[in-house]
Amino acid sequence: MRLFLPAVLVVALDQFTKHLFWNNARNYEIIEGWFNITLVKNAGAAFGMFQGARVFFICASIVAVGLIIYIARRLPAEEKARRVFLGMILGGAIGNLIDRVATGEVVDFLQIGWQGHYWPVFNVADMGVTIGASLLVLQALRTRPRPEAPVVPPVPADESGPNHTS
Repeated sequence: MRLFLPAVLVVALDQFTKHLFWNNARNYEIIEGWFNITLVKNAGAAFGMFQGARVFFICASIVAVGLIIYIARRLPAEEKARRVFLGMILGGAIGNLIDRVATGEVVDFLQIGWQGHYWPVFNVADMGVTIGASLLVLQALRTRPRPEAPVVPPVPADESGPNHTS
């Protein structure tokens, strides 16, 4: 449940917002110079790289979905946060996979920038992947295993002194 609930929420919000903005067919300047709704269809990967590799991206997404589910199921029960973070990544992968299967392109619409320099346009699915992966990395850095002190076996009392005779 901790894996699939975040995934369902990310997919639902992703698909809802994509349909909302794409069907409205307008770009908006929300906060001048900082945040825009800019409609773009992307047939490639992040930042528009590798345009037109639809079959590759569909196959890679399916493998990623299977791998995420496999990893999450192997986690100990107490690893609840990691399951949530993996669920966010899973939701993002599924959200963009839906677009690739349906149209061959991913709908992107969120654009942030500063002083005329803009980050590439992205969507809610991309946010799920990025935030989930970032939280996994932060958690891994925060919970590094402590090195254990070497264990020195005790020496029995009858063999420890210099006056020991056999």
